[in-house]
Amino acid sequence: MLTNQNKTLLRAFILFFGLLISYQAWSFGEPCFEVATKAGAQTYQPEPKRIASLLSLAQLPKEFELTLLERNGAWHIYQTTKSWFSPGTCAPLQREYEGKVYDFMPVLLNKQSGSSAVVIGSLIIKTYQEEDLYTMESTYGFKMLTQLPNPRMAIFDVKPTTSYDVLLETLENDKDIEYAVPLFSEPRYRTR
Repeated sequence: MLTNQNKTLLRAFILFFGLLISYQAWSFGEPCFEVATKAGAQTYQPEPKRIASLLSLAQLPKEFELTLLERNGAWHIYQTTKSWFSPGTCAPLQREYEGKVYDFMPVLLNKQSGSSAVVIGSLIIKTYQEEDLYTMESTYGFKMLTQLPNPRMAIFDVKPTTSYDVLLETLENDKDIEYAVPLFSEPRYRTR
């Protein structure tokens, strides 16, 4: 028979693991959740019904049912009628129409600026040891774009991938990586 103290500990244990499991389930409950979390959940939120393309609305098939929301440099940000990304996916995607392939990128919302942030497939990676930075290309197939002033940090192109969410979780578990943070294409801050 369990004592009251043991019952309380058992309940706490069950509650703790229930919360842990529900967080993991939620982390892949919507596309780009992990990307938004790593970038700063207080600033960024997933927008599964937004996509970005370098093509204007006139260059895309009407059958895609897109609505132009905003421009972000060369990017056109569109609203879709339903999410084109499934839970756990957050990566470049291609849609084919009448034999032609169209490329799209996922988008987050910057809650502070109210503008869209295009997930461009680049990460800032900081390793614990300087030499570990140079193993990212051979280990993961990343391409180093820019060495940063800190000798343990660089910007990497991590495309192609099937999910930036899964990739960020993998990198979080890599014992040689201190952190990996996604980079976005966002409108520049405009002074008044």
